[in-house]
Parts: sequence; C-alpha cells; structure tokens
Amino acid sequence: MCYSCGSKESKTSTPVETELTDKNAEMEAQTIEDIDDGDPNIKAASVDHMKMVVDSRGNVVGRYVSTNQTTYTVSVQDDIEVPKLGHKIVEYSARNGQGIVYTHRTNVNVRSQPDLKSSVICQITTKAGEMPLAYPCLGKTKGWYKIRIRNTEGYVRHDLVMWDGMDSF
Repeated sequence: MCYSCGSKESKTSTPVETELTDKNAEMEAQTIEDIDDGDPNIKAASVDHMKMVVDSRGNVVGRYVSTNQTTYTVSVQDDIEVPKLGHKIVEYSARNGQGIVYTHRTNVNVRSQPDLKSSVICQITTKAGEMPLAYPCLGKTKGWYKIRIRNTEGYVRHDLVMWDGMDSF
C-alpha cells in the first residue's frame, strides 16, 4: 500500500508482440539474466523480462512454461494447459513498460526522477504478512522502474522491488 499516495491500483499493461518461430515456441522457459541497464552498482532483485501466453485479445493468460503439440503450459499460481489455438507467446519486458512492480519491504521511496537526489513523492509500504500491492510498470531506465501510483508517476530503484509480467502472485 502506498500510504502517502493512498494507492491500491493494480493494472496489467498491454503486450508488445514479438514474432516467435515454432522452434522458439518449443523451447522451455529459461531464466533470463537481468539486462545491465547502466548502473553497475545496482543488482536487480528480479529479472525484468519473461515469456507470457496471451489470448487473441491480448489478455495475459499466464507465464509461459512449455509447449507440446496442442497446448501451452502456463503458470499462474499453479501450472495449467491452454490450447495453442487462440493463444500465442509474447515477450514481456519492464523496459517496454509491461507488467507490474511490487515489494515485500517495509518502506520503498517513490521518487520524482530516476535519481537518489530527486525528491521523494511518496512511499510504498508493505506490512509483514500482507499481500503486496502491484503497481503498473511504465518502463525501466538506468536501474529504476517507472511506476504509476494512482494518477502519479514516479521511480523506484529496481533492487528494492520485484518485477513480474503479470499481477497474480
């Protein structure tokens, strides 16, 4: 919960499609190393891109796990199978402003610019034992995620939060 802003917002962003060949679709999901985005002193708390399965309307069905002849296996909270027909695999990326950001930390500053010297506009606070709230990821630059809290945009350091392609924990 962002107590300073009062936000309870959670939104899944629209995917940017990438063309994948059948050979790529056959591959198992892999752990993808975080891209070095310019600050060698900041180690990311999570990867910032992943394969997602979406339906024909672009709605996220789940995180891509594997493919067989007729279905994709996706992970939401459990693994499920969905038919290939009417679904496709897309690469979601924080850099492209997709997915969500959340934290289990007590207090995380949200700043006006992607810089430690910029003003703090509010804090994201998650109490012990609470389910964290998800904030839309609007992009990633130089070790900072740009997020939306209510109608406010701000930046959080990527080593203090987690990124995910979908907002289901």
